[in-house]
Amino acid sequence: MIIFLLVVTIGLPIAWLVAEFKVRSSVRRTIGVVTILWSFGVAALAGSLQNFNANVYFIQASKDLLTTSVEQLKAGKTENVIREWSAANNQFEVTYENRARYRQTVD
Repeated sequence: MIIFLLVVTIGLPIAWLVAEFKVRSSVRRTIGVVTILWSFGVAALAGSLQNFNANVYFIQASKDLLTTSVEQLKAGKTENVIREWSAANNQFEVTYENRARYRQTVD
């Protein structure tokens, strides 16, 4: 499936370029419109995959944090958990620009 997507993504602009010199104007326009729409689709797919990757990153780090916290609380280390959560709270930065060292703060 990936190979098909790559072939179409590479092939459409090449077909459009070749059509500019050898085909009627209606075919050139059609290939051009399809190529432009395909590029929007590829950009949307890339954005979705990036969002998926970010979700996995935060979910895994949060799961590790919760698991460790529950284990430590069950072991009776309440003060240690509170101290570490307080330190993490002080280190935490709210931002939209990057991952704000979330994994390092959680660890």
